[in-house]
Amino acid sequence: MKSLVQNRNPITVVDSIMGSGKTSWAIQYINESPAYMKFIFITPYLTEIDRVIENTTKKFIQPEQKGKKSKLESLKQAIANGENIASTHALLKRSDAELIQLLEAENYILILDEVIDVIDEVSMTPDDIRILNNSVDEEGIPIISIGNRGEVTWNARDYDCGNYQSIRNIANAGNLVLFDEAKMYWLFPTDLFKVFNEVYILTYMFEGQIQCYYYRLFNMKFNYKSVGYLEGSGYSLNEYKGRTGENRKHFKSLINIYYSSPSDNRDINKIGEKFNAFSKSYLTVNLKSDKYKNMIKNNSYNFYRHKMQCSTKKVIWTTFKDFQKSLTPSGLKKSFVPLNARATNEYSLATSCIYLANRYMNPMIKRFFHSHEIKVDEDMFALSELLQWLFRSAIRNDEPINVYIPSERMRTLLEKYLNNEV
Repeated sequence: MKSLVQNRNPITVVDSIMGSGKTSWAIQYINESPAYMKFIFITPYLTEIDRVIENTTKKFIQPEQKGKKSKLESLKQAIANGENIASTHALLKRSDAELIQLLEAENYILILDEVIDVIDEVSMTPDDIRILNNSVDEEGIPIISIGNRGEVTWNARDYDCGNYQSIRNIANAGNLVLFDEAKMYWLFPTDLFKVFNEVYILTYMFEGQIQCYYYRLFNMKFNYKSVGYLEGSGYSLNEYKGRTGENRKHFKSLINIYYSSPSDNRDINKIGEKFNAFSKSYLTVNLKSDKYKNMIKNNSYNFYRHKMQCSTKKVIWTTFKDFQKSLTPSGLKKSFVPLNARATNEYSLATSCIYLANRYMNPMIKRFFHSHEIKVDEDMFALSELLQWLFRSAIRNDEPINVYIPSERMRTLLEKYLNNEV
């Protein structure tokens, strides 16, 4: 998918461990910048927007829906006015050609707090895809055409509204691809990353995340930096030396992974011994058994109530969204934290963490990347997701946490990480 928009500068991935001060560096960078420099700060959560607005010396505005004016229209107006903007991932994902054109005419700096979802499956059955792919208009012109890399072009100019209106809109924005003639995917517009003067992505273990593979798919150049801090001079971006200099020994002293002891009546980790145990496909099959479902819930309750003797106010737990209702442990209805939670301090009082999942990349998305010769490291992906979730807890405050991870695969990945083996 060749773009007419040219990169202004390589993307900088600020790849530093959680709690190293990435957001603090960004706020300092904004505050120390000349008056003419304009910023767009994008973060997953509204609470982090408040943090940026409250701690920066530049005036930031937050796009809002007012009457018939949507948030996207508010964002476009703010860009046209040259204002500094703080908003969410959700709004940025709605970017269209007009927004990109506005940004290209300006000189903004983008700070993206954590990676963004850059590929999503479009809800469309294979039968509907086949019908659309074989349809022509009144003049015999195909409704859609497919490029060499699966990119979908919408040809029917007279199509106004109907069942395929949303598909038309995504295709016209240049964000739709067809894979294996059976799946359609929305892709984040690569041009958006090319119209900023500078782009900074604040994250950790970028090489295990889908956005990294997406950049490689489109041959987008990026370089790595890490965050450093010196008393008196504050935060700085330093040469990236990989993860060799990380203080994992300290994290190892704070993360207490639960293992059963010989005195226990039952090993609550045994339920996760199979390599694919607690994966989404595994749970889909096995949760049909009430016995299996109740065993998971009882083990989780046993862990935080009896093993850790922990108040429900200091527990967080997670699983795949589809199974949240059926796997909620007793007393933890309000303690669920989504699997993809990141960049928030909202749960930093939690000292007991229950992780009822075994993470794998969506197999179709994995195949999509592999079809373009982009190698995917699923263990790095799984570990990155696990660490992001765990660091929502009290470890952010340099406090010890107790962790129950029944999946042997996920538990082993965490052990290897803490022992500097990955």
